[in-house]
Amino acid sequence: MRLAIISAALLGATGIAGADAPKVPSEAPYIVLSDNQDEPNGYGFCIDTYGPGRSDLLQTHSCKPPSEGEPRSYEGHDTRFEYNTTTMQVVSYPFEGFCMQALVATGKSEFALLECSDHSRQKFIYNEADQTLRLNEDKAICVAVAAETVPAGPWVKRPLTLGTCDEIDASLKQWKVVSQ
Repeated sequence: MRLAIISAALLGATGIAGADAPKVPSEAPYIVLSDNQDEPNGYGFCIDTYGPGRSDLLQTHSCKPPSEGEPRSYEGHDTRFEYNTTTMQVVSYPFEGFCMQALVATGKSEFALLECSDHSRQKFIYNEADQTLRLNEDKAICVAVAAETVPAGPWVKRPLTLGTCDEIDASLKQWKVVSQ
């Protein structure tokens, strides 16, 4: 019995998450946490700008329903990001020319939406096999979400974090990248 519990704990840290997959209503492109967690609509958590519209900071947020007929720059598209395999960048769909960049200080990490550049902390590797998004400058570091969900008006959100891949529960670090 003890071996089974240990095996299950290890599988959660390194295996593929096994809970419900989100039913994302957003139009592609988007990057969504593979596990719905506790998003109440079942929409999942998409990478998102902090607050409505364009912002300098990023988080995850309930994926949003499509906005038919709205221009690409419409603020409701702020949960739409894509992974560019050539540049290795997470690129904003509505805010063209802006990319996700990790901001790292001792004991803390944040994510910003900055002009796309060759900065090393704008380079990520998406590994389809284990569904992780890893910092290219240190492939042992994964993009993940915090364990606690916070209300965000009619939606919910979770902070984005960086952490050692082997120490993060699979359900908090596995992403599905959906292209157009």
